[in-house]
Amino acid sequence: MNINSIRESLNTPRTVGFDLYERRPGNQQLILPIHHEDGDMVEIYLQESPKGDAYVRICDYGLTLMRLSYTYEISTPARQRIFDSILINNGVANEEGNLYLDTHLDKLSESILQFAGCAQKVCNMRYWSREIIRSAFYDDLEDHISAKMTAYSPVPDQFPLPEYPICVDWSLTYESFRFYVFGVHSNDKAKNAALALLEFKQASLLFTSLVVHEDMEALGKKEHIYLTRNADKQYPG
Repeated sequence: MNINSIRESLNTPRTVGFDLYERRPGNQQLILPIHHEDGDMVEIYLQESPKGDAYVRICDYGLTLMRLSYTYEISTPARQRIFDSILINNGVANEEGNLYLDTHLDKLSESILQFAGCAQKVCNMRYWSREIIRSAFYDDLEDHISAKMTAYSPVPDQFPLPEYPICVDWSLTYESFRFYVFGVHSNDKAKNAALALLEFKQASLLFTSLVVHEDMEALGKKEHIYLTRNADKQYPG
């Protein structure tokens, strides 16, 4: 790896304050004024690229995912999909936890900024917008039911009473037993689920209701009472 060529590539107005520190032969840590929210510098390393002498590999040796793991786990298929989309949108690859980007020397400074931005986005996955969190909650619920409850013949989006406009997120069946599953992520959904259960019971439907919460403790007091009075079984989170 030609250090002089790398230094020349970094000598641009966009990379003022960048420097290199040799950790070991062929391994250069990039010193740069880009930081995580806690003030720690984004850790980036440069090494030889398998693409040839005109290229450099930008990587993190697994430090980005290690930092993320202190506060957040990519523990579900939905979270994995969002993590993968962050990498794809930033042109970054993942090799057993090591994030990397191979770039031509002519584009080194731009690629470093691109990689640093990707590392910051990954470390801030726990701060997704509320809409993304909601999406992840229902994706997680769907993944769990589809993968682990096939014995109960799961069917999504069912209307037990055709004239009643609120649907059941999942209907499960086992022998002669029917289960209705509601995913609840908000006060509004809790109210709708409670009203639907009342309507179903008044129509003398035979079923057992299962309510899965994103965060039961986040519900308002009234919504919590409505569901507790009408649901057969609740899962707090």
